[in-house]
Amino acid sequence: MRAASTFRRLSTDMKKTMSIKQILFLPLCLSILVVGSSCAAPKLSKFEVQRPSRITVPREVKKVFIRADLVDETNDKLGIKSKVLQQLAQELNRFERFNVSVVNTLDEANIDSEKETIAIIQGEVISGGEVDRGQFTDLATCTGGLGGRLSSAGAAAISDETITLDSWRGYICRRGAFASNVAEMALSSAFALVGLNEVIPPKNQVVRTYKYKNMLGTQANLSFTVIGLKRETLAIRADSSSFGRSITEKDSYRNVKESHLISLTLGSLISYTRIPIFPIPIREVALASRSNPKQIFYGHKPLPVPSIYDLPPKEKKKVIQKLVMLTLQSFIRTISPYKVMVDAEIASGGKAKAGGLLKEGKSKQARKIIEAIPEGKRDSQDWYNLGLAYEASAVSPEDYEDARRFYITALENSPGTKLYAQGVGRTRLYLAEKRRLAKQIQD
Repeated sequence: MRAASTFRRLSTDMKKTMSIKQILFLPLCLSILVVGSSCAAPKLSKFEVQRPSRITVPREVKKVFIRADLVDETNDKLGIKSKVLQQLAQELNRFERFNVSVVNTLDEANIDSEKETIAIIQGEVISGGEVDRGQFTDLATCTGGLGGRLSSAGAAAISDETITLDSWRGYICRRGAFASNVAEMALSSAFALVGLNEVIPPKNQVVRTYKYKNMLGTQANLSFTVIGLKRETLAIRADSSSFGRSITEKDSYRNVKESHLISLTLGSLISYTRIPIFPIPIREVALASRSNPKQIFYGHKPLPVPSIYDLPPKEKKKVIQKLVMLTLQSFIRTISPYKVMVDAEIASGGKAKAGGLLKEGKSKQARKIIEAIPEGKRDSQDWYNLGLAYEASAVSPEDYEDARRFYITALENSPGTKLYAQGVGRTRLYLAEKRRLAKQIQD
């Protein structure tokens, strides 16, 4: 009883003395705990493996010419054709299946089809995209009371939302989403602990509008044609990627209709069917229910059309580079073997304690340490990490066979361990692909 009384007294003192800074510090403490817990997640070992292409290109094809003169740039509004072709050549050369070069012309009469077989890439580059612009109408929830205002504003800040104020009692209005609603609940709970838990804060709703605009991307239509004793087009692909950004003008948020009756909010006036049944008493509510972003609901002046140059130069360069890579990825993987990074969790423990070396990428050293332990004395963690070390430093199919064998041994010693089973499945899949790969490239 004495302990309970002391706890209540301390709790009361905290409510009286805790400042607003301390209140706002609570969510920060919670976020630190979340970040701290995420740091405890298992780290992964990264290693590179080779995957086969989607189609089998004849082995005799060693040279590939990207015909710049046969790549149409009529619709290349961003002027990225040269960048696309150079990036394509660079990536294909990196995988070492072909010797690739970009040429402005090629005289096929000089090719001795009986002695060599080449391939030509041609097609079209499109860039610039489209722009959507207009005004959007939504239904925003407004929260009152000191605790309500603080929690709603804090949730909006965390979720990078824009807020408006109603004209009745200065309620904070935000559209809200699942993440921001959860954040508001957490903040409300924190404020309640320090005495800011007024009776349920009254909530109103408003219909509001705001302006926005979006930008979209790039496309490459490419073909891969083999020229030798016969001419054959092996692949034709049309791939695209896009970049979109909703640029909302914060000053454009406007409450066009307000409701201050707790029992009769605007939500009760909106039809719950997808298409509102007219006439709805309030036109703005009908628009909020339909929310057609391609239509300008208010005002007669169109918004300015944005261009790629609205981005800062450094960001523009990064965006274009990423768009080019995403656009070319599928085409590259269609015609050429490619390399990918594989992540695998490292087993903790074991007699060899080799996990630290694997985390540092020192797989060969880890192999030596584990193999120095007699096989009969190795723990299941040692067998798994040995398989991981072989897989990470593999240079031949035999290394993957050994890795798979070690994973199986670890699984036999500790049946039902998901981590070990994943290793077996991963190497089995790779060995199956390796058999296909052997048909596509020479050793």
